[in-house]
Amino acid sequence: MKKPLKVLVIDDEKVICDACHLILTENGHEVERCLTGRQGLEVLRKESYDVVLLDMKLPDIDGMEILKAFQTEKFNTCIIVMTGYSTISNAVEAMKLGAADYLTKPFTDEELLGAINNACRGL
Repeated sequence: MKKPLKVLVIDDEKVICDACHLILTENGHEVERCLTGRQGLEVLRKESYDVVLLDMKLPDIDGMEILKAFQTEKFNTCIIVMTGYSTISNAVEAMKLGAADYLTKPFTDEELLGAINNACRGL
């Protein structure tokens, strides 16, 4: 088994946070959850994570703004963007801003685990 990863889920939908938590902890990973972008950024400034699962539509800060903060503040983490509003232009923009992968909601357990494995291949 690969080493357990430390994962932060930033999503305002509690059901998504809980589902990601369940899937990832069952696979041996450590998972924290934040329901707002501001809370997510605060946590990231205090702790380091291997992976961040980032929702693009948050009530307080847009996911693209958080991606820009990642670039500015040089968080050393893999970012996987999650959204229910997938467009090619959003995916391209997210990748340009440093996202390692892009998941369209709803996604399967296998898609989530595959995205994390691909993004963290070098860890």
